[in-house]
Amino acid sequence: MTHVNRNGIFSFFMVPLSVALILFGIFSIVWLRSSVRTTEYSIAALDHRRMEILRDRKTLMAEKAGLLSIQSVKSKGSGKLALVFPDRIKVVHVKKDGKNTPFKASLEGRQLSGP
Repeated sequence: MTHVNRNGIFSFFMVPLSVALILFGIFSIVWLRSSVRTTEYSIAALDHRRMEILRDRKTLMAEKAGLLSIQSVKSKGSGKLALVFPDRIKVVHVKKDGKNTPFKASLEGRQLSGP
């Protein structure tokens, strides 16, 4: 006597479907892991670039501070167009009144302690 398996149609569709789902799951896990690694590498590259930019920024700020220092301004003044700090005795005080009058320049209100 031959025995006919009633689950033949069920197993005929379910076994290949379950194998396909398992393969799809494995490949999707590998793809997801690869995508995460790629994202990690891109974040690391951006972080490295950020550190380089910060280093360049600090260098530029140090150069700016060096150029704007008082000693640098005094050393640049050795040429024809000299940058010098004004003498306090020779400074003229200019005051503007609240009216529409010309500016008033005077030496009044100052104590002259020089010659």
